Formats: sequence, structure tokens, C-alpha cells
Amino acid sequence: MYKAFRKVLAAVAVVCCLCLNAGATGPESIIVPYDGSKVDTAAILRASGSFNVSVNPYARAKGDTDFPLEAGETVRIYATYSPDSASMDFGLVDPDGVFHYVSAENGSFDETFEVPESGNYRLGIKNNSGQTVKVSGFVKY
Repeated sequence: MYKAFRKVLAAVAVVCCLCLNAGATGPESIIVPYDGSKVDTAAILRASGSFNVSVNPYARAKGDTDFPLEAGETVRIYATYSPDSASMDFGLVDPDGVFHYVSAENGSFDETFEVPESGNYRLGIKNNSGQTVKVSGFVKY
């Protein structure tokens, strides 16, 4: 019963992830009351996107999209994978190519990473098992 419930939840998560669109917000202009000039507020760029990938046994997969981030910003990674018995690591690849990860368990992963320094980061996935693993999910940054 528990396995069936997990599979249904994984299927719902996959369907929800496929319905997500990437989006971002940009700076808004405000009017300074004294002289009427416009000043741009600080831009808070937030976006999300979904992914669906098969990772070969003992292989690594890296996203093809950079996340330009400032120090202290966060990235949330949510994923489900099958078979759920596989050993998987999810995280971010920093500008120097170092993979910062957390291990996943039981077919799902939901973690938020805070980046220590500014730069372009990418999603990283590592399959530590001897079988191909299908992974789907989303990244919000």
C-alpha cells in the first residue's frame, strides 16, 4: 500500500512539473518624489524550470542552463526518480566545477541550497547505482 501511494505521489509530482513554465521578474521603476526622476530598484531575478532526464549507471548529469546567483541566494531542487532504490546525489555545480550535493533516499529529493559565492551554477545529478535511473523534477532559483 505504501509503495503504491509513493508511486501515485511521484506520478502527480511529474505531471505537476511538466506543467511548470519558466519565468522571471525584472526590475521595476519607481518615481522619486523630489525631482521626478526614475530609479531602478534592485532586480530580484527568480525563475524555475523543470527537467526530465535518464542518468546512466555510475554517471553524472549536468544541466545545460546556468543559474547566475549572488552569494547568499538559494536554489531549491525537487526531484523524483525511479527505481526508487537507486542511490542518487543532487546538487549544484559551482563555477569551478565542484559538485556540492546531498544524497537522496527512497525515490525523492527536496532540498534548498544556499550558494556561498557569486557566480554561475548548474544543476548536478549523480547516479551511484548500477542501473539507469529516470529523474524528473524542478529547480527554483
